[in-house]
Amino acid sequence: MENKNISQIVLEKIQGEGLKPISKKFFSIKKVLFWSAVVISLIIGAFTFSLVLSGLFNNDWDLFNKFGFNFILRTLPYFWLISLIIFIILGEYYYRKTLLGYRHTIIVVVGAYMASSIIFGTIFYVCRVGDIVETSLSDIAPMYRNIILNRHEVWTHPEDGLLSGKITRVSDGEIEVIDEFGGVWIIDTTASTSRGKVEMEVGERIKIMGDIIDNNNFNADEIRPWRGLR
Repeated sequence: MENKNISQIVLEKIQGEGLKPISKKFFSIKKVLFWSAVVISLIIGAFTFSLVLSGLFNNDWDLFNKFGFNFILRTLPYFWLISLIIFIILGEYYYRKTLLGYRHTIIVVVGAYMASSIIFGTIFYVCRVGDIVETSLSDIAPMYRNIILNRHEVWTHPEDGLLSGKITRVSDGEIEVIDEFGGVWIIDTTASTSRGKVEMEVGERIKIMGDIIDNNNFNADEIRPWRGLR
């Protein structure tokens, strides 16, 4: 009798307030949305990890002895490391919203996300996805070059013997380079050596170590490819 009364009370409340039951389609759409968010977070996390690898493998670790630990710290891919952590947290959050979310502890879910990001991110890196994305971003987004990708800023200090830019002209013993700020430099390459696979062609981005001569002239001791020493 008590159960019947409760049922009647609930029914009367529903009818009195004009409440309508939520359709099954709503829950189906909600489930799809949460699982889509889980998958998207995982994919973006993997892409982000490929960019972390790209930043680490293309860093100039050998310059530690010349410029100290501060040089290395300034060129680490902090933005992508933080982004990776954010997407792992988002992935765990949305997984909790799915019907399976209650089955695993946070350690298991976060561990699974990290493992998946590492595995797929490594595959993306081997396929050079990280290089392609980073190159595209650095070409079309000045903010990315000057703030997010510290390597650009670090390699634009000719007074410290570090210069980088895109080659605009090549001739015997000399090249012309435009740096990240639009400055044009004449580079004396007669006594320079190449480190890694350097392509001295118009349009190529390079890194140069040497000495500044005056406002727009630079004497090169060593020329490196922009991306690591490959």
